[in-house]
Amino acid sequence: MSEDLKPMIRKIFEEAYNKGNLEVLGELIAPNYLRHQPPMKKVEGSEAYKKFVADVRSAYTNFNIRLEEILEDGNKTVVRITLTGKHTGKTPTLMAPPTGKEISMVGCVVSTWENGKVVEEWVYNDYMGLTHQFGVVPLAVDGFV
Repeated sequence: MSEDLKPMIRKIFEEAYNKGNLEVLGELIAPNYLRHQPPMKKVEGSEAYKKFVADVRSAYTNFNIRLEEILEDGNKTVVRITLTGKHTGKTPTLMAPPTGKEISMVGCVVSTWENGKVVEEWVYNDYMGLTHQFGVVPLAVDGFV
């Protein structure tokens, strides 16, 4: 693949997630987009993805995703992220009521690209750590996290 995908994936996170500029998703997300985020239900289609991003942003005050590392191989990018914010709204993934707590969650996003757009993603986040921060799930072993 001749395109440099790193600036494109960076644009998705910095513009859409961090700044709320969802219009960039039209440039970079395919209409037939599919997001797998176990154990959550799939997000299908670019319009559903725009709504998902808007919902995630609205669940956290001072929402930010820091890109820790970006790898590119052929038509794939892998991004290691840290999400931070204050949980003041209902999350679209965990459906937890607002806790008012500051949170930090690590994750990884594996994206497949075709013709300059993301067509599929597999997302793995530390939901156990997040629910622990929400106060919903206690740690089973002291010092585990």
